[in-house]
Amino acid sequence: MAYLSELLGREVRDAKNTYIGTLDDVLISSETNGDPYPRIVALAVRSVSAQPNLLPWGGTEDLAGNKIILQRPSATEYQAKGNELFLNRDVMDKQVIDINGFRVVRVNDLELAKIGDDYRLVNVDIGLRGLLRRLGWEDAFEHFAERFHRAIPARSIRFNDLEFVPRGDLKVSVARTKLRELHPADIAEILEDMSPREVGQLIHDMPDEQAADVMEELEPEFQAEVLETLSDEKAADIVEEMEPDEAADVLQEMEEDKRAHVFNLMEPDESAEVAELLEQPENTAGGLMTTKYVTVPPDILVVDALQRVRQEAIAKEAETIYYVYVVDADDHLVGVFSLSDLVLAAPDSSVNAITHHKAKRVRLNDSREDVLELIEKYNLLAVPVVDEANRLRGIVTADDALALILPDEWKIKLPRLF
Repeated sequence: MAYLSELLGREVRDAKNTYIGTLDDVLISSETNGDPYPRIVALAVRSVSAQPNLLPWGGTEDLAGNKIILQRPSATEYQAKGNELFLNRDVMDKQVIDINGFRVVRVNDLELAKIGDDYRLVNVDIGLRGLLRRLGWEDAFEHFAERFHRAIPARSIRFNDLEFVPRGDLKVSVARTKLRELHPADIAEILEDMSPREVGQLIHDMPDEQAADVMEELEPEFQAEVLETLSDEKAADIVEEMEPDEAADVLQEMEEDKRAHVFNLMEPDESAEVAELLEQPENTAGGLMTTKYVTVPPDILVVDALQRVRQEAIAKEAETIYYVYVVDADDHLVGVFSLSDLVLAAPDSSVNAITHHKAKRVRLNDSREDVLELIEKYNLLAVPVVDEANRLRGIVTADDALALILPDEWKIKLPRLF
């Protein structure tokens, strides 16, 4: 086992023990060809010249001693293939994602281990011990900690859990496959520690639907900053997958030109729903509502209503299907029933028989305080929003309403309605 911080500056000699220079960097191949850990392919050795020489790694050198003895002639120059990573230049001090801790951390050191006859990069040290080692204070602090019966914690991430993304100025290493397996709220918690441009590059590589789910967990201002870094086409694809109320919120936060371009690239059906919400004042029931909800007519049987809920595409897209709204042919709100009412009712009974005809409702221009008061008073998961003619225009879910008054650190703890 060897740490990069301890190797840098170490003497490098050839097979005849002739001094060549000091170690300036270690090169690994970013293409593992199925191997879990990348192998060293060359050393950057600095002599009296300003530019380090790239010398090939023979595979049998030993890093355990106080100097490195090369096995190949020092005159041989390593021919770079373009897939190499310089550990000191490209990896040390860069950011990586701690999947278990849901946060971005910095690389403090790199651990190389002998596997078979070769040395490979195995772990990325992200803990205090790695930082102390680089500063040359590890032994002193270890002795101090032992006097108080304490231990300096060691924290590392396996290198084969990371994937490097060296594009542009992005300096983040990502366990991309594992990242995509996390809950959108956990991914969002990680991304909040990054810049909008870094988040944009990660979001760009996600499926549009997953990217939309993650974006919905971020604050609208930050959402807009992220979308500003994406192409208009990609931003439109993601906004289309967002809930209409969330899409309207983020579009309102975007620069006017970007908003217009993204909006014009959206599918007509999606943009029409969002346009309706953009017309509503921000702090009213209309500004809070979503247009994704489930409706049935009043004159059908329970068995037919259940079939419609199962088959209609809108039911799969609805923010919540706990409530089913009953509307007439002109979209007037007749009443509401819960999904449990529907499931427990006799299949041959009428929907009208299980409908609560005096459903609580708010109007488009009612204030958000009115909405919150109604939700709190009657313990509702969602409240319908109607216009002056009692036509159903949308619903406000409890989590969207409460998010307006809770502190930012509480918002991610709200239960999601499915």
